[in-house]
Amino acid sequence: MTALSAPLGLAIAIYSIATTGSALAAEDNVIIRDPTFEQLARLTVTSVTGTVRPQFTSPAATYVLTAEELNYVGVRNIPEALRYAPGMQVSQFDAARWSISARGFNTIAVDKLLVLVDGRPVYTPLWSGVYWEQHAWLSQDLDRIETINGPAGSVWGANAMNGVVNILSHSARDTQGTALTVGTGTEEKAFGSFRYGGAAGENAWYRAYVDYTRRDDTELGNRQPTGDAWDMGRVGFRYDRDDDANRIFVKAEAQSGDFDEAGFIPSPTPPYQTRPPRGYNRGGFVQGSWAHRLREGAEVAAGAWYERLERRLQPTDEHSDTFDIGVRYGTQLGGMHSITAGALYRYIKHETASTFQLTFTPPNRTLHQWSAYLQDEIRIDDRLGATLGLRVEDNPFTGLEWQPDLRLNWSVTDRQLLWAAVGRAVRTPTFADESRTFVTRVSPPGSFGPGSPAVLNQVLGDPDLESEDLIAYQLGWRGRWHDNAMLSASVFYNDYDRLILYAPQPLDTVTLAPDFWRMAVAPVNSGTAHGHGAELAGMWQPMPRWRLFGTASYLDLDVHPAELQLATNIAGSTAQVQASLRSNLDLGNDWELGVGLRYVDDLPALNVDSYVGAEVRVAKELTEGVKLALVGQNLWEPRHAEFRSASFPIDPYIERSVYLALSWRR
Repeated sequence: MTALSAPLGLAIAIYSIATTGSALAAEDNVIIRDPTFEQLARLTVTSVTGTVRPQFTSPAATYVLTAEELNYVGVRNIPEALRYAPGMQVSQFDAARWSISARGFNTIAVDKLLVLVDGRPVYTPLWSGVYWEQHAWLSQDLDRIETINGPAGSVWGANAMNGVVNILSHSARDTQGTALTVGTGTEEKAFGSFRYGGAAGENAWYRAYVDYTRRDDTELGNRQPTGDAWDMGRVGFRYDRDDDANRIFVKAEAQSGDFDEAGFIPSPTPPYQTRPPRGYNRGGFVQGSWAHRLREGAEVAAGAWYERLERRLQPTDEHSDTFDIGVRYGTQLGGMHSITAGALYRYIKHETASTFQLTFTPPNRTLHQWSAYLQDEIRIDDRLGATLGLRVEDNPFTGLEWQPDLRLNWSVTDRQLLWAAVGRAVRTPTFADESRTFVTRVSPPGSFGPGSPAVLNQVLGDPDLESEDLIAYQLGWRGRWHDNAMLSASVFYNDYDRLILYAPQPLDTVTLAPDFWRMAVAPVNSGTAHGHGAELAGMWQPMPRWRLFGTASYLDLDVHPAELQLATNIAGSTAQVQASLRSNLDLGNDWELGVGLRYVDDLPALNVDSYVGAEVRVAKELTEGVKLALVGQNLWEPRHAEFRSASFPIDPYIERSVYLALSWRR
């Protein structure tokens, strides 16, 4: 860890101001444009148990970021927002790609964090990560972002191993009228969005929207453009109906984006590397759900979604079709038990195009997966509660997987809560883990002695891999004092087993001879890891127009055996210390000032130094419904690196930037 100096002072300031996550979740689902402290303190969340419950009494390390609070510091996308959530490590790799993880394992393809958008999982079965360039932007229809640090497999299933990010948009009922935003800047070259919402009869509403953004290249070490600019556009529709007996939700969206690829990719001919082709993303989805209220508080619900994706971004082209359908039933038993049960089925058809750099065997796969879950929220007495959960899944990679969970919550007083949790979560292997042959580089002839041919450095797959396993232990506290301050704290210990690491293979001079020799690494379930740490989050409102938010986190992660590929890199690519501070100030006379500061520790395995990020936003409401904002991002230093990967032999730097945005609502 590097010396802290100014970052240490920032962390101390964060600890002293204290709060529970920025948030909004009005119980009546009405947008609160300027939420009060009391409204923030009474927010509800859905990500912990899959049902709505107060965040203050939720037995999990949960945090909520609302669109209204994020707007104060000029956040433009989801990854930028997650920088201000405790325990989340967010690293920008280039103009389009991000590495985002919770409680460690921060790699170029994070596979232990489940991300949901309005309840729809958005990870890819190819790598089990998230294509953030496809889902990153911050919609003007965003309600809030809920994060959970720690396993949530009993509720959300496999891959919710280290945490969950649930991105929730407003109901169409809450976005009536017209909204328009346009802007430009040094890195955010052009962006704009338009939305119109209206009524569709009694107790029914709709909205239609269109968004576009274009981002400039990042910068290389020699200050030349990296060549990774990208643009993305989307168009969508949402319909909501809510009456005394039924809730109906329908959403559809189509999107298209183009990406310039930075760096070089391996080639079988001299000079053994070449520029990648321009990448693209085309796709869309349709999603719907129905919930029916029964007598005495019971409810039955069903939902389904279908998504089509066509994508080219090195190292492969892929096409996928995903269909998901599920049912859920919830009821109260005797005033003490709140039971939720459900079942889901998922179908995935995935096709890949083989390239010299990457092939899958077979190239096309079809996946059928089902799961069922049962959860009991027990009200032991007025102050003590317990939650028991179990989810069982059957997947084509490892068969049946069981994920149990136990959580306790104790309201010590009306203003203090203690909670504890222990649970098991798994991360199932992916198509890539099982069947890939990935060329990372080509060493030219003669590299291994006179007369030796070119050597392919490869990462192989193994169809016999088992799921990675985690047993997690957590303890947390939340408190509120006076009427203007809140603090939450959590500690955890994670015990990982059967981690997929990579074992070096002997030099192969036969399989690809006479054209190539091969040096490869192959996956093995031989890894173990132990992680422990602590997280703090606080909010303080020293005066009616000024609100402060702070977070801090510490993580110590050890991965063994160190001689296996990635074991050292996993631990060394994780920031031990992180901290953030946000200040939202209403200056009066329709002026707003937002300031954000962030400290991220060094990543020794990636040769990335610690850095401080700073954002400042100044906004003025010119007339009713019209607002002009000037935002500076990454202001602390001219540029800095956040992440590097051996799979992508470039060193992009994130530059200081500014943008100007004009918004209109009516």
